[in-house]
Amino acid sequence: MFRKKSVVAAKIDTPGTVIGKDVQIEAVRLTGQESVRIEGTYKGFVDLEGSLVLGESGSITGDVRANYFLVAGEVDGDIYCSTQLHLVSTAKVIGNIQAPSLIVDEGSQVTGRFIIGADTVVDGKAMLPNAEEILRIENNTKAAENKKDTAKK
Repeated sequence: MFRKKSVVAAKIDTPGTVIGKDVQIEAVRLTGQESVRIEGTYKGFVDLEGSLVLGESGSITGDVRANYFLVAGEVDGDIYCSTQLHLVSTAKVIGNIQAPSLIVDEGSQVTGRFIIGADTVVDGKAMLPNAEEILRIENNTKAAENKKDTAKK
């Protein structure tokens, strides 16, 4: 007989910060050590030591690094997790995924490449692209902001 292997989701920390449904943030980088829940729109790089929950109404445009990431909304960028990524049925991801553990619920949508396994984590943190790639991401974000500022004037 075959047994269905049970999937254990990582423990989600209680978010210390919540970005509400009607909030839109454009920034170069969101960093912190506590857990965050995003129900609104965030554009920029997310780099958290804690858990990240992206609600069904939430969207992130930019790369994400978090300890644990539960996605119910939309992500347009690469995802790097230190422990686990959970894509629920409403998740839509356009980007590459790198995590030691992955849960994909039926109905979730991903366009990108998966790298799954323990070798994706070094010293307890998800490996990011090299430093040149991070600088490119930040510079592109800053250039876009400057272009918007110039257009407003």
